[in-house]
Amino acid sequence: MFETLLGKLMGLMLLSPIVLAAPIAIYWLFNQDPRKARPLAYLAVIGLGIAAITSTYITLEFPMKPIIYSAPWIVIPSMNGIPAFTIQVSFIVDFLSRYMGLLTAWLAFIIGVYSLDYLADDYRLGWFWFFYNLFAASMLLTVYSNDLLLMFIGWEGLGFSSWALIGHWYKDDDELSYVGRFGERLILNKPAWTTPSYAAYRAIATIRFGDIPMLGAIAAIAVLGALGGNQAPLEFTSINWSYIISKIGIGGTVALLLAFMFGPYTKSAQIPFNDWLLTAMTGPTSVSALLHSATMVAAGVYIFMRLTESLYMAGALTSAGVEIVYLITVYIGLLTALLGALFATMIDERKVILAGSTMSSLGFMMGVTALSPFIPQALTIGMYVVPLAVLVAFSYLIIHALAKATLFLVSGHLIHVTHTRFNMGDWELGKRMKAAFYAALAAAVSLGGVPPLAGYWVHAAMDEVTTETVSVVGYGAYILMLLASLAYVAFLSRFVSLNFIKGEKPHTHEEHSKYPLMVTAYVITGTAALVSLIIPFVLQPAIFISAGVDPVVIAVGIVLWIIFVIALMKPRVGNLGLITKIFERRYYIQVFMDVVLAGFGFALTIAAFYIYKGFDILFNFLIPSAFNTLSRYIRSIQRGYLRTYLEMLLITLAIAILVILIIIALM
Repeated sequence: MFETLLGKLMGLMLLSPIVLAAPIAIYWLFNQDPRKARPLAYLAVIGLGIAAITSTYITLEFPMKPIIYSAPWIVIPSMNGIPAFTIQVSFIVDFLSRYMGLLTAWLAFIIGVYSLDYLADDYRLGWFWFFYNLFAASMLLTVYSNDLLLMFIGWEGLGFSSWALIGHWYKDDDELSYVGRFGERLILNKPAWTTPSYAAYRAIATIRFGDIPMLGAIAAIAVLGALGGNQAPLEFTSINWSYIISKIGIGGTVALLLAFMFGPYTKSAQIPFNDWLLTAMTGPTSVSALLHSATMVAAGVYIFMRLTESLYMAGALTSAGVEIVYLITVYIGLLTALLGALFATMIDERKVILAGSTMSSLGFMMGVTALSPFIPQALTIGMYVVPLAVLVAFSYLIIHALAKATLFLVSGHLIHVTHTRFNMGDWELGKRMKAAFYAALAAAVSLGGVPPLAGYWVHAAMDEVTTETVSVVGYGAYILMLLASLAYVAFLSRFVSLNFIKGEKPHTHEEHSKYPLMVTAYVITGTAALVSLIIPFVLQPAIFISAGVDPVVIAVGIVLWIIFVIALMKPRVGNLGLITKIFERRYYIQVFMDVVLAGFGFALTIAAFYIYKGFDILFNFLIPSAFNTLSRYIRSIQRGYLRTYLEMLLITLAIAILVILIIIALM
């Protein structure tokens, strides 16, 4: 019963946002007057609301056990010794998809409501709403898909939509939408700023750099699974990992999983693929809020969690090749967490600070999830079996999504009011914008890890998971996590202070009360961030409570409160010279991205151009010219003149005599 119902509900959930966004997109193509297009935006938001209600029904009414809808989609015939297999249209409601779908759908709806005010007078409303809704639908497809290829379609939909939304203000005519300080230069004379159009290119180029090996890994999993007798080898719940790993050995397993993980590494902005995320702040703030909370970047971590569950259920999580890849991922993730947090403490752009914090949070999630093979404990929630490290990282993902959506929505309102993308706001502004001040403070304390709010209990559990694996992964992971946590709470407090307490007095400002939908949206998400305190205790109270009452963890929590208060009162640490410069320039990774990744794409384009020109010259000039010459020579022979035959006879005789003389000389 529930399996059939799931298929119907997924059709409603995925299609309603796109279908109801189509009218404004079509209208915009023929009439680009935003005033006349604005009423159709409400229709697009209704589509998001339908998806949110559908996800709520699934969460509340479906039993707490894995439910799978599966139907044949593509039948791959047997060839070259590979047995036939089927690619399925397969959706699943399990622990991860149940709550991730609910989170994604509702945040997309609330941020959509916010956008009705934020982009009311935008010059590309049809473009925005179509791709915004496609973005949300693609994430929901990624979340609920049980088939790797179906998931990859949603994954690619996210990448394509992000390109359209990051470069939404493609005219590059407003410095307010840039990232970085306009006019400054980096090494190799690269600009220290990024325009919307170029930021969109950087995002899609980086993501494609990871998607190509990921798609290759999916194809390899399909072929190897089919060889092992699996008729549906791409379903997360039925991948025959034991056969695949035994077939390709340790080295092959490392290569296969690393190729697959290139997708999550790039999508979730892990070092060194993080800079696209920072420059993606050129897009509208509502896009940043959705992209950084429950879609796009969260998709990489989410798929890594799904992969971990799949390996665990197959009994392959502790195999040697898997452990090598996961150990690499532990340090990639926690190094990303530390560098992102340090970066956010130095930069002065509102949205870019928050992007750095997202980079740091994604590093936490990735690193903690990667500890799963080294603490192979699983918990039972209802009839779901969830690896402990996955549960802890997923709890952090939920809290981060609510808090980060709030901070971005507040940041967008501040940009509207102060007309600057840099930190600016004093106590007087804080008193005028009480709702924004409340929401930002609520999000900061909820996420910062200070007791007794939600972030504290989740950070305590992350600390516990890390310490229990020290004997395997080493003390380096714990040190990276601790340092990142200390820096993380500092920049959250600093963000609140520089925009509502101790920042510069805004030069100009608008009346903040003119945006009621914006205020309503971030008050809801900020309050939800505070209420998220109950999440750890609803999921597995024993795990989080036992971690949170540890004396060492309590002491760390007190230190975090002290850091939070100090940063609130003294948000600026002054200029640290070269250190500040390095962090403000984002460790010059921007140059790496532009020269290596973007340059790689440019080099491929140039190579393709010259290869094309070479083929053009070969087939349109050289080969036709050679045939024409040969044809003329043959025609000259066929004329039948005695002189021609005598010339040929003499040339042939001369060649024969020369060959004979050479043979005699060699003898």
